[in-house]
Amino acid sequence: MESVKSNAVSYGVILSACLLVVLGDLRSLISPTGYWALWGVVVLVGFLAAPERLNLKVSRELGIYMLGFLLLFFAFGLSALVNLDVQTFYQALKVMCIGLVFVCIYTHSQRLEQSSYFSISAISICVGFCCFFFAKYFLVGLYIELGDGRQGSQFAYPGVLWKTCAFFAGFVIIGMLFDAKNKVVSLLVLMAALYVLVMDSSRTGFIVFLFELILIFLLSVHVRPQVTLLLCFLGLIAVTTGLILYSSGYDFMNMNDSPLVVDRLAAGDPIRSRMLADGLNQFESCMPFGCGFGSTTTQVDGEPMVVHNAFLTSGGDMGALGLIGLLILVFTPLLIFISRLWRYAKYQYKEKQVFIYSVAAFGGSLGFALLLMLHPFSTELSEWGIWMIMTSALSVLSHQFLVGEQGPQS
Repeated sequence: MESVKSNAVSYGVILSACLLVVLGDLRSLISPTGYWALWGVVVLVGFLAAPERLNLKVSRELGIYMLGFLLLFFAFGLSALVNLDVQTFYQALKVMCIGLVFVCIYTHSQRLEQSSYFSISAISICVGFCCFFFAKYFLVGLYIELGDGRQGSQFAYPGVLWKTCAFFAGFVIIGMLFDAKNKVVSLLVLMAALYVLVMDSSRTGFIVFLFELILIFLLSVHVRPQVTLLLCFLGLIAVTTGLILYSSGYDFMNMNDSPLVVDRLAAGDPIRSRMLADGLNQFESCMPFGCGFGSTTTQVDGEPMVVHNAFLTSGGDMGALGLIGLLILVFTPLLIFISRLWRYAKYQYKEKQVFIYSVAAFGGSLGFALLLMLHPFSTELSEWGIWMIMTSALSVLSHQFLVGEQGPQS
């Protein structure tokens, strides 16, 4: 009975963290302090309601992540001292708090079953969709539409709304295709996820989601090769038919009404290219201790703007130590997954179902790395919450690879 209670607490902790990520701009309604306080409540409940989850024994994997946070903390502190910048030291304290939250999320995730991530993701998508839908059609004071047509709400601005789909839809798709989850419910949830993705029209969001789909396709080739071959054949027929109709003059799609994200992808982004060049220059000039948080900027329309690449800004702001710490945190979960998958591939006995959801978590972790390549470094929990959830999920789900190392038990 006690185990069931603590498992319920772990489920609630992870679900609450996911909802706070989906509603990442809730801080605009309740203040940034209020948003951090909600995360604090989640951590407090996690520590007090199931204390047996938290012990003094630290796994090697968790130790590596804590080392990454420690390096980031000291990088911020050292940069603050060198540049006499109080704001940079304040960011160091925030990094320390993020590390504490991660320990709670990571520890509780270790007790969740694979299927729990399907239901948590489905609930998160539904909450994100409902908040946007009601803001757009009923609570119009909370609705946001930018000048270029991108949409969002006070709960999740344009540029944040897409994360609801890109980081959680993969778990729903995998559950629907490979884990016998309710197909109707899964399709409805997936439609809601795609709706908010299109409404946001984020290029980053579509790229991350495309990576997820590619990984799921590769998973399908491995788990259900015959079904995958049939779908590819049907897709080829559909594309060929469309090309024949189009070449014959049948205009079945008005290109003037193409989705906003298509226009944005086609337009390119020359400003970002200039950002990267300026960021690289400041990265080199600010080594080895960095020039302080928010100092790696470029000029856009005569105004300074932070360079949209977290790896360049971490080095330019916090120096070499900050860059190393960030690299450890972002790429360690990916490397651990690959090493475990490599060991799993060598097993004589393989249970294909054991790793299906880890593919979605791997896609989420890979997506976060891509996110950092296209966005500035942040010390907000709305951003790092994604990393915490995906890294924790990837850890527990890929660890199940090793369970079958000895083969089937008699």
